[in-house]
Amino acid sequence: MSVDWVIVTAPTDRGAIPTDELAPALRTLAARTPGVEFRTAVLGGDGRSVTEALDDAVVGGAREVLVVSGQTLADRSMDAWFRRVIGHWLRTRADEDLPAVRIGASLCEVDAYADVLAAAVDAGGAAASTTTAPLVSPLWEQIPGFARHVLVCRGPRCSAQGSGESVSALKAELDAHGLGDDDVLVTVTGCLFPCAQAPVMAVYPDNVWYHGATADRVGRIVDEHLRGGAPVTAWLGERADSGAHVSESGCAAQM
Repeated sequence: MSVDWVIVTAPTDRGAIPTDELAPALRTLAARTPGVEFRTAVLGGDGRSVTEALDDAVVGGAREVLVVSGQTLADRSMDAWFRRVIGHWLRTRADEDLPAVRIGASLCEVDAYADVLAAAVDAGGAAASTTTAPLVSPLWEQIPGFARHVLVCRGPRCSAQGSGESVSALKAELDAHGLGDDDVLVTVTGCLFPCAQAPVMAVYPDNVWYHGATADRVGRIVDEHLRGGAPVTAWLGERADSGAHVSESGCAAQM
């Protein structure tokens, strides 16, 4: 193996950062290939993004990086997104001394994939049960009493533009001011669509959308909007005219 860094990816964290699930396999690979650094990354969600993992590789002195999908089934759409995000990363750092970046083949194209499936079949699986947790619970009957709901996009483009750092900065700022879920509920979302304005953040019920909501802007958004009630108008995202306009108080008024 000529590469000195391998980044194993997943399309999204799907509620749990994939590092823990991939850790046993990566430990085995690391033991087999001394001198190669193995990392995980996600296309979107709370986990470390592909661009962040590539940044880590630069800091770590990598000379050749292989990015390979940890999915066992090929997904042309996700593969296209990974190529696009990696291409963006290369373009935005064209003046830097970067490692060579290669994209691995689908695991389905590897001959040993049949052996993986055969091993799962031979293992026989575990019996399904009726004692699993229910889909509904009395704990989930009421809408939380938060004053504002902040939606932070972690779609592929926003993640590539730094929304992961924005989420971390937002949570840190809210914690510093003693604001919990009962005050401001933060939800990481999939694509919110105005990708050209990435990273995107929306605040409800104020009907306020921010463009370029990078980590360095979060402090002002928390101070002036989430605490003070006045949206930061300089960073309001450009919106299609729906008849709703944001007032200085942060309330949406119908025109």
